[in-house]
Amino acid sequence: MGLVNERLRAFVHLVGIASSLEKKFRWIAFPGLIRGIGIIHFFVFILLIFMPATGRLFLFNPQAIAEGEYWRIISFIAIPPIQPGTMPLFAALFMFFLLKITFLINDSLEHAWGEFRTSLYVYATLACMILANFLQGPFFFGGQGGLILYQAVFIAFATLFPNIEFRLFFILPVKIGVLAIILGVITLLQCFRGWDITAHTALTFLPYLVWAVPRFGRWYAVRGKVSARRAAFQKDSASGSKTFHECAQCGATEASHPGREFRVTADGRELCDACLPEKQADTGK
Repeated sequence: MGLVNERLRAFVHLVGIASSLEKKFRWIAFPGLIRGIGIIHFFVFILLIFMPATGRLFLFNPQAIAEGEYWRIISFIAIPPIQPGTMPLFAALFMFFLLKITFLINDSLEHAWGEFRTSLYVYATLACMILANFLQGPFFFGGQGGLILYQAVFIAFATLFPNIEFRLFFILPVKIGVLAIILGVITLLQCFRGWDITAHTALTFLPYLVWAVPRFGRWYAVRGKVSARRAAFQKDSASGSKTFHECAQCGATEASHPGREFRVTADGRELCDACLPEKQADTGK
């Protein structure tokens, strides 16, 4: 897929390792789940244009849930992140572009994680959002779930593909990683409004933190090892050291196979692109 950020392939590889959970619970995978949620948002947006009052029926309301309106437990997720407002045509244009971005995020995450892990991430985020609403109350936008869910999947997408560029207003190129940092700062600033909001935010983004924090640690550790090896190589190059990369499996180096790329895996081994597990799976080795 051309949208994959090649500079972060080693980090993507870490999250692509098969797990026993995926083998046992493969049936819970929902292909195109984020796409489906985006389509629901689009149709609810159209509904709100013609029947604005129906939006109240989707809001998370603990009192109404206790009185038997159980659909509100999950229906708040269907509220789109963009509201028609007083300029529905202008808002519809933004909603259309948001739908295209949603498709991009879905396809990119499924390419990096697979359908099972992408679905599991969305399920976990939704469960945490519902739990946070019950424990702390629907603080953000009256229980509107679409915007918060988009934030959770967008920041995961930006973590995997930070160098993809969007053109703001069709002119200004901005990298996804920069937008994610801005979003993260705004989210952190919201936490200063009170401990209850801090707890709500932390619980909502718990699936992302559980996934990202240890992998960022591993990625920085691997980068540190590569930097140390590079420094040692530069120091020894004058005394006859010939190669910097050497595949631990086939012994290929940048001198013997100049067309190959080399990656450091999670276990600290350096492999060429021909010996990487996902490459072998693609070629049937």
